Amino acid sequence: MQEYNNIDQKIHQLSQVIAKANRSFVPKKSDDNHTNLFFDPISHRIYGRWIAAEDRKIILALNLKDFTFEWLNNKMQNIQSFGIQGKTISDMEHVIERSLPEMDLKKEGFRDKLHFEIPVYPFLNDPFEPFDLKSRENWEYYRGMANVACNDLLGYLQVEGEIRIWPHHFDTGIYIEPHRNTGLGFGLAMEDGLIGSPYFYFSGYRLNGDNFDYTNAHDLLVGKWMLSDNWKGAVLPLSDLKRDNSGIIPDFLKEVAQWFLLN
Repeated sequence: MQEYNNIDQKIHQLSQVIAKANRSFVPKKSDDNHTNLFFDPISHRIYGRWIAAEDRKIILALNLKDFTFEWLNNKMQNIQSFGIQGKTISDMEHVIERSLPEMDLKKEGFRDKLHFEIPVYPFLNDPFEPFDLKSRENWEYYRGMANVACNDLLGYLQVEGEIRIWPHHFDTGIYIEPHRNTGLGFGLAMEDGLIGSPYFYFSGYRLNGDNFDYTNAHDLLVGKWMLSDNWKGAVLPLSDLKRDNSGIIPDFLKEVAQWFLLN
């Protein structure tokens, strides 16, 4: 998992450039949804949000395969691309900032500090080098798996939802309210102090202010309950998954979803 964690952190850092574009040019949402990202395994890109620029729509993307940032139009055509190799994160912010007038966008405020903080990674000031093929494909495999799992849960519960990556915590996830008194959050999180591995999480919230009573929570057939003072829910560590047993994720989704809906 260390190889996955390393590339996860580097993509997290690079994605902050897209978050700054979203913050600067996308209409603000109270839940910060306007800063969200999306990983597309078809094009190997991480997208920001659509930006209205004069008489056209554009979007800033991180192309993991070509190791570039790209401005795309609404036909998904590449307008401009900027190589990342040999540049620091500060360099890339300057590069994107210089491109803004050509995109009919204002430079003022783009490089301002974001309204949230991410970990200070040890490579923060180092020039980036392209990801090796195996590491990139491994990251794309698991993040693609997360997209599928989120979509499967939406289908199982027959609700609408948007699969996004939050630039703050960098988890691929969804939040849904299947009925009036229940909110559910599911996704794939980065490694943190909670688990010691990247992990799928599944949490539930009472919308009336009450809490779920976990005293009757039975042991899960797949995954486990994690009940602490700071967070309560079910988790499935990525380290427990192999490529030949990823089919256990639907079992995890069904079992935990049913418990939240029935309790």
